[in-house]
Amino acid sequence: MGYYTVRIRTSTWDRLRDLQRLYDLDVFSKTAKRLGEHQFEIEGLLSNEQIENLSKKGYKIEIIADAKEIAKGRGKEIHRLPVLHPENDQSRNSEVK
Repeated sequence: MGYYTVRIRTSTWDRLRDLQRLYDLDVFSKTAKRLGEHQFEIEGLLSNEQIENLSKKGYKIEIIADAKEIAKGRGKEIHRLPVLHPENDQSRNSEVK
């Protein structure tokens, strides 16, 4: 089962809040916003099944990215970071006076 970063749109603030309250979905509350008089949006991380279920309930879902691809990209970024060796850290070896 795939997971996707998505943008979810609906017509009322209550329906937007229901995503977390009623359906216990992984939505990113800091991304919630009002786009217009009857249009609200939030981003989240959803499975194929969750996307299908919300679509059937009238939510508009836009897939932003495949979560697996994002994870691969971040893994590559981590491998580029310098390796730190605590035994070479002089600040750890100095005494506090």
